[in-house]
Amino acid sequence: MQRTIVIGNISLDTIHRPGHLPVRQLGGAALHLAAAAARAGLPAAPASVVGDDLVGLPDDPRLPALDWTHLHPAPEPSAAFTIHYDDEGTVTAVDTSYGAAGHLTAHALQVIDRHPEAAFHISCRRPLDVPGILASLIERGCSFSLDFHLPSAPQLIPAATPWLRYAATIFVNAEEHALLTSHAGPRPCPETVVTDGPRPARVVLHGRAQRPVTPPAVAVVRQITGAGDTLAGTYLAHRARHLPPDAALDRAIQAASRHTAHMPLTLPAPPRALS
Repeated sequence: MQRTIVIGNISLDTIHRPGHLPVRQLGGAALHLAAAAARAGLPAAPASVVGDDLVGLPDDPRLPALDWTHLHPAPEPSAAFTIHYDDEGTVTAVDTSYGAAGHLTAHALQVIDRHPEAAFHISCRRPLDVPGILASLIERGCSFSLDFHLPSAPQLIPAATPWLRYAATIFVNAEEHALLTSHAGPRPCPETVVTDGPRPARVVLHGRAQRPVTPPAVAVVRQITGAGDTLAGTYLAHRARHLPPDAALDRAIQAASRHTAHMPLTLPAPPRALS
C-alpha cells in the first residue's frame, strides 16, 4: 500500500469545554490523522516540525507504529493551541503560538521534493503556506488529499481554490463545505467528504451526494479534538485498499466515534528533580 505523508502541525493543546476542567493534551492534525491511518493499516508518516518538548514522540507507547522519518526538530518550543468549544462541540476561539511550526513550509517543500512517489495529505492550517505546498505537489504530479479547519477556512479555502481540482479527496465539515462550494463550485474535486458533528455525514462524488451515514450515539464524549482527523485518516486507509466510498465512510465514522469516547492523550507529567 502506498505510503501517505501527512503534512501538518503536531502541537501541545489546551482544551476548554463547558462544564469540564481544562485539559492539556497532545494534538495537531498531523498526529491524529496519521495515527488513525496507521491503525487502519495505511503506512503513514507525519511531516511536522516540533521543539525539544516533543522530540520524544516516537518513543510514546500510546501511539501506533508510525514512520517518524519526517519529524523535524527546531530550537523553538512546539506549536501550542488553546481551543475553546461551546456546548455543541463547535470551536469558538483558538489562541495560537506557532513556535517550531513556523518552519513547517520549508520542511514540507523539502519532503515533497525528495519523495514525489508518495501520496500526501495536507492539513491546511496556519502557518503553512498552503498555495505554495499545493503548487509544489501539482508540479511534481503527486497524489494528494487535504482538509481544512473552520477558524482559518475562510482565508485558506479561497487561497487553495485554484489547485483544488487536482486533489483526490477533500475533507470538510458542513460550514466549510458551504465556503468550498461558494469558491470552487459544487464539484471542487472528484471526491468530497462532508461531516457535520453528530449529524449524518456523506460523500459527494463528482458533485452528487451519496447515501448519508449517521454516526452512532456516544454515551460519554471524552474528547472532541481530533475526531475529524481520525475520520479522515481512517477513510484514506480504507479507500487505499479500494473500499467503495460508502463503506470507507462507514468505517471512518465508527473510528471517529470511538475516538470521542476515549480519553485524550494527556501529556506525561515532567520528571521530578532528584533531591
